[in-house]
Amino acid sequence: MVVANLQVLSMEIGGRAVLEVILVEIIARLPLRSITRLKLVCKQWKSLIESSYLRRVFVSLHKNSSSSWSLMFGAEYPHPEAIGFHGCQTWDLQKSLGFYIKPFQRYLNLPTRCNYFYVASSNGLVWIDVFFTRTDNMPYSYKSFVGNPVLEQWVEIPPPPDQCIPTGLVTRVENDIVQGFKVVRTSRTEPRGMGVHEWRVYVYSSETGLWTSKRLLSSHPVNYAGSYPPVNLNGMLYLRERGLDATEPGVLVAYDFYGPEDDDQCLVIPLPHLYSKSVRRCLTTSGEDVIYIEILYPTLKVWKLNNNESKSGEWWLLSWEEVDMASMGLDDDCFPLAMNPLDTNIVYLWSQHHESLVTYNLQRQEFIVHQETETWRNSEGCYRMNTSGSKGYVKGNVDATTVMMLSPFVLQRWMDSVPRPPN
Repeated sequence: MVVANLQVLSMEIGGRAVLEVILVEIIARLPLRSITRLKLVCKQWKSLIESSYLRRVFVSLHKNSSSSWSLMFGAEYPHPEAIGFHGCQTWDLQKSLGFYIKPFQRYLNLPTRCNYFYVASSNGLVWIDVFFTRTDNMPYSYKSFVGNPVLEQWVEIPPPPDQCIPTGLVTRVENDIVQGFKVVRTSRTEPRGMGVHEWRVYVYSSETGLWTSKRLLSSHPVNYAGSYPPVNLNGMLYLRERGLDATEPGVLVAYDFYGPEDDDQCLVIPLPHLYSKSVRRCLTTSGEDVIYIEILYPTLKVWKLNNNESKSGEWWLLSWEEVDMASMGLDDDCFPLAMNPLDTNIVYLWSQHHESLVTYNLQRQEFIVHQETETWRNSEGCYRMNTSGSKGYVKGNVDATTVMMLSPFVLQRWMDSVPRPPN
């Protein structure tokens, strides 16, 4: 119906410039899911829709609308979505993002009997590893892909030169458009003496289509084993490493993979406070911030990484006043899971007592206990909670030394094509 009406408008209005302005004003009010289909109408519409002018108008009209997002488990979960938000005005997806990841094998002509694992995400792109039985026609037991499951666009990543561990995905963004991505795999870590430790990685760049090796130096041991996806933000990976002894809370080892090529020094960021057997912690991102959430019952604290540490001398800043969970009616067996990727007022917890996911609003000081696989709608869109998956995730991470790290997968506010390496 939308296409038919716009085609009639094209015939009735003369003057190319006037028509294009009217078309832009109409198309920019549609969700991206509909706009993607309109690109197929004709070459002229495709060119108009891919223009920077329509993008600017769309982003301006939808600046107060949320984008679709999910919080994802690590690679050990074949159904990786913990919490999902969809149906918003920006994209108008009928299902949560996990639904669009599941059938991606058919787009790539892969065997139906294979296991896929979500590895990481950055600025609307996801990294998926697919494992299958080795055959004469397939010399590798797995394949890696980076892509956008909603747009059904995927890039196959060639195997690295040596065996190494999947680590993280980072992106380069200019003018709100993803211009490139890098896939990072850990080769080995080892001490070099004099308090210096070496972290060897292989990095694949979409801009060159090649793997390169890097030897990064850290003042703290890097023992990354691929158990948890590191946090990534603005081209930087943040790996959580345990403290040197049991009384320390641990550190973040961070490196900017889009920084100067000759810079091989990692940043070592201490986590807040001392170790406690009763503490529960998680690390995540929200908006443009790295967020650390800590529960030492009955107190809940939310910390934000201070990007101006060199001026203040403080690595972390409390972004909210301490919350007395007991006064809010929350039990003493809650685990922090993540923060809403776009709203720093919303924290997600797991309640052992209710065996359910809990949404806690820091601003309103209200919490909601969610039922298993519950889906509900509000004025912005639809939320879906994977309670059974979260239960298994928490059960496997009850050790107080663990920092839970769900991976945010957030679609961009515009339908960027996936960057492709040169032929």
